[in-house]
Amino acid sequence: MGRTYRTMQGKAIDMDKLRSQNELTPAVGNMKVNARGDEIGPGGKIVRTREQIVSSYYEANPKATPDADVKPTVAQTNNKPQNPPSQTMKIEDTPVSEVVTESSEPEVVKQEVTPEQAEEQVLDKGVEAVKKARARRRGIADATGGN
Repeated sequence: MGRTYRTMQGKAIDMDKLRSQNELTPAVGNMKVNARGDEIGPGGKIVRTREQIVSSYYEANPKATPDADVKPTVAQTNNKPQNPPSQTMKIEDTPVSEVVTESSEPEVVKQEVTPEQAEEQVLDKGVEAVKKARARRRGIADATGGN
């Protein structure tokens, strides 16, 4: 049994049950699929299942990462590398442009702020915000001729 949710009127709704009841219902839109993702043909008949659609996609795009719930096809399981990269590449094979060099700039060290200093900074920012708001109000009053 899936998780149940309570509506504002107090009714309990089981979303997993509702989803499974309506998985063969055509989805709203122009994609011609049902709620499960199967391709639908004329008369509402299933032309291709979701699993067939996903497996054909991953056969056409071998570098794409497959979904966890879809089992890999035979073509995808045979694409494993023969040797791990650590055995095939050596440090000497790495181009000089890819080597990371350390910069001569020192790292910025953050100073710890005491609670009193933090409170003072917040108060200063608040005072500045109030001053800006008052200046805007004066400008609006001057422009509109109000008090």
